[in-house]
Amino acid sequence: MADDDLLAPVHTREAVSAAEQGREDEARGLLRKALLADRAYEPAWLWLAWLVTDESHRKYCLEQAVAANPESEAHARLHRVRKVTSAPPPEVEDFADPPPPPEPAPERPAWRRRAAHAALAVTAAAVVAALVVLSLRLTRDEPAPVHVAVVAGLSGPGAERGQAVLRGTRFHLDQINSHGGVAGHPVRLLVHDDKDDPETARRVARKIVEDGRAALVVGHTVSGTALTAGPVYAGAGIAAITPTATADAVTRDNPWFFRATFTNGYQGAFIAGYLNSVEKARTASVIHTDTDYGRTLADGFREAFGGLGRVRHTESIGRVTDPGLGGRIDKAVAAVAEDASAGPVVLAMHEDAAERTLVALREAGVRGTVVGGDALSNDAFVARLRKTPQEKKTEALTRNLYVASPLMADSLTGEALNWAESFRDDNGSLPSWPAMAAQTSIDVAVEALKRSGVSAARPGAPERQAVRRSLESMNSPEKGVKCLQGLMYFDAARSLPQPVTMGVVRGGKVVSAAIQLMPSDTAKGLDAATEIAADRSVRVADQVLVRQQIVSTGFNFNEVSALDTEAETFEADFFLWFRYRGSDDATAVDFVNAADSDVSLGSPVRSSEREGIKYRLYRVTGTFKASLDFHQFPFDRQHLTIALQNHKYSASHVVYIGDRKLLEQDQAEALRSGSDVNSTIDRLSGWKSTNLDLYKATVGSTAALGDPAVTEETPGIYYGQYVADVTIERDLGSFLLKNMLPLVLLALVTYASLFLAREKRYISSQISMGITAILSTAVLLTAVTGSLPDVEYTVAIEWGYYAFIFLAGSCVLAALVSGRLAGKNDLVGWRNLNIGFRIYYPLFCLAVVLAYVVAYG
Repeated sequence: MADDDLLAPVHTREAVSAAEQGREDEARGLLRKALLADRAYEPAWLWLAWLVTDESHRKYCLEQAVAANPESEAHARLHRVRKVTSAPPPEVEDFADPPPPPEPAPERPAWRRRAAHAALAVTAAAVVAALVVLSLRLTRDEPAPVHVAVVAGLSGPGAERGQAVLRGTRFHLDQINSHGGVAGHPVRLLVHDDKDDPETARRVARKIVEDGRAALVVGHTVSGTALTAGPVYAGAGIAAITPTATADAVTRDNPWFFRATFTNGYQGAFIAGYLNSVEKARTASVIHTDTDYGRTLADGFREAFGGLGRVRHTESIGRVTDPGLGGRIDKAVAAVAEDASAGPVVLAMHEDAAERTLVALREAGVRGTVVGGDALSNDAFVARLRKTPQEKKTEALTRNLYVASPLMADSLTGEALNWAESFRDDNGSLPSWPAMAAQTSIDVAVEALKRSGVSAARPGAPERQAVRRSLESMNSPEKGVKCLQGLMYFDAARSLPQPVTMGVVRGGKVVSAAIQLMPSDTAKGLDAATEIAADRSVRVADQVLVRQQIVSTGFNFNEVSALDTEAETFEADFFLWFRYRGSDDATAVDFVNAADSDVSLGSPVRSSEREGIKYRLYRVTGTFKASLDFHQFPFDRQHLTIALQNHKYSASHVVYIGDRKLLEQDQAEALRSGSDVNSTIDRLSGWKSTNLDLYKATVGSTAALGDPAVTEETPGIYYGQYVADVTIERDLGSFLLKNMLPLVLLALVTYASLFLAREKRYISSQISMGITAILSTAVLLTAVTGSLPDVEYTVAIEWGYYAFIFLAGSCVLAALVSGRLAGKNDLVGWRNLNIGFRIYYPLFCLAVVLAYVVAYG
C-alpha cells in the first residue's frame, strides 16, 4: 500500500503537465489513476475539480479534498457551489461511496392520496406549460460568447498575486455577464497559468494565438512575463492589458500592450518624494534585484531622489534564481548597515527576495524606515513576515515598513466599496489591490469590446485591430471609461494615470499611511513654488502633490433610537475614534446632519500616542436629521446617516478613511452595541437594523465663495466627510397585523354581503355595506399614513387601499344592477351577476396581493 501511495503524486504531476499542454482527457485519466492509488490525496482532487466542467462534479471533488485535508483551500471554493448538489464525476464514479437508501414513505390516508392526485394533475399541467415556454426559448439562437484570455502566475512564487487577479476577474465578470455582457454576448474566460516564468509566458502567449478565440488578453501579472509575452501578442495583432506589471518598457516599447496601473518610473519618483517630504529624508539607499521590475523601480527612485537629496547606496542582489543569493544579500545589507547616513532603505524586489533582505537588514541593526514597491503591498506578504521568529518576538520586521500601492481597501467609497463588500462576502476577505486592478482591467476590456463591436467567437485581424483602436482612443477623461474607482483613461505611455497610495503595516494588515501625497484639483490655483517652499506640496514627475493628512476613523454604535418619521429625525449614541499623525486639527469636526448645534465631540474619553500615531476616543449622543423616502411604505428601507466633516481644512489636506478592522467585520458584529456586547444597537420601536456601512465622501461647491485662492482654473472647494450609514427595515409582520387586520375583516364582511338573498331589503343592505366599506377604508388609510410627513407622492400601501375602494365601489354598482334585475324577475341574469361577482371579488383581492408580493417580495 505504501508503494501505491507513492504513485499518487507521480500520476498527479503527469496530469498537471498534460493539462497545461491542453490534453485534458489524458489529464483526467491520470488523476483517476492517482486517486485509485490514494483516495485521500488532496492535490489530485483539487486538480480534478479544476478540470471538470460540471458544477456538481466540481463540488464532489472539492468535498473530497476537504475530507482529505480539513485545512484545504477547497473550503473557499466550496462557497461558490454551495447551492449545487454534488455528484461524482465519471472518472471516479465506480469507486465513489453509494448514496444512502431512502427512508420508507409512511402510509397516507385516502383523502390525502386523492389530494395528492389532484396536486399531481395540477403540477403536470404546470410542467407542460413550463416545457412549452422552455422549448420556445431554446429554439431561439443563443448569442455567441466573446472570449478574453486571462494570464496570471497561478502557481509558483507569485501565486497569491495571480490568484487574486483571477478571483477579481471572475467575480467582476460574473456581474457584467448578469447585466448582458457585451451587447448581449456573454464574455467567457480562457484561463492560463504562466507561473510568473518568462519562458512559460512565451509558450502560453503562443498557445493563445494558435487557439484563435481570444479577442484580447488580460495579463500578465509581473513585468518579466509581460515583456516576454508582449512581442508574441504584437506579432499576432492581439491587444493586452496588464493589471499589475509596472515596468515602464511593458507599454513603452509595445503599442499593443496597455496597463491598468502606474509605471515603475512614476512609482519610484513618488517614493522619493514621499521620503523627502513626509519622512524628511535627505539621504536614502536602494537594494534591488536584477530583474525588469527591480531595475526600473530602482532607476525611477534613484533619478528622482537624486534631485532632492543623495542616494548613498544602490546595491543589486542579482536574480533570486542565481546561486549565491544569500551572500549577495549579506554584502548589500552590510554596505547599508555600516553607513550611519544610509537613510531609509527602498526594496525594489518581489516577496521572496524582500523577506530575506528585510530579515538581514533588521538582524544587522537597521531599524529605520524600509519602503517596498507595489509588489509587497499585500496582506499575504505581511502574513509571511509575521510567521518569522524575528517578527514573533518584537515585530521588528513590520515596524516602520511602508509599501506603495495603487489602491487601498480602506479608502474605497461608493460603488467601489459596495463591490469590495460583495467580494468579501463571496471570497471571505476584502480584495487586494491586484484583485481591484483586475476589476478595472475587465471594465476597460469590456468597454473596448463594446466600442469595437466585436461579437465573434473567433475574431479575425480586423476585429482585433478594432479592439486595439478602441483602447488607444481612451486617451482623455472625455473618452475614458467609467469604472468603479472612477473615470479611467490611458496616458501617453498607455498606462492609467493613477495616484500612488502609501501603505503601512499595522495590526498584521496593510492600511493607508497617516500622511499621503495626492494630486489636488484645488492646488491648480495655487503657486506651486510657494506651496513646495512651505512644505505643503512636493513635485513628483512634473506633478505637484499635496500633503494630505489621513485620519483612520471608526464608529461603534451603542444604540439608535427615537425615530420620528414625521419630523425625520432620530437619536444616536455611539463611540467615535480617530487615529492620525500630525496636527490635532484632525479632530476639528462637525456633524453636518445634527438636528441641533450642541451636538459635538466634547472631551475625549481616552487618548494615547505611540510611535507618532495619535489616538482619540469620544462618546457622542445627540439627535440627527434623516432623509427618509416613503415611496415604498411600509415595505421601505430607510438609511439613518451620521456624517462628520472637518471644519478647518478641505479634502486636499484632510481625508477620513475607514478603520480596516471595522471594514472586515461581518454585519452581526458591526450591529452589536458598543456598550453592551450582548445586545444590538436597535432601540427603534417597529424597526430593526440590518446593515451598517462606513465610507468616505466628498462634498463641496463649484462656486468660489469669495475665496481669493480659488481662480478660474479651479473647480471649487471640496471637503472630506466620513459617513456611518445604518440601514433599517420595518418589522413588517407586526405592522401588517396591526394595520391591515381591520381592512381584511372589512373585506370579508363586504364579500359576505354578496351572498344575501334577492329581496329588496337585502339589496339595500348590500348598497349600504359597500358605501360603508368605502368610507371606512378612507378612515383606515388616514390612520395608517398618519405617522408620515406631508409627502407629495403616493406611498405603496395607498395603492392597496385605493384598490379596495374601487372593489367596494364595484360591489355598490353590482348591487344596483342586481336590484334592477330582481325587480324585473330576471332570475337568470340576477344569478349570473351574483355568481360572477362572487368569483371576481376574491380573484381581484388575490391579484392585488400577488402584485404586492411581486413588487416588494
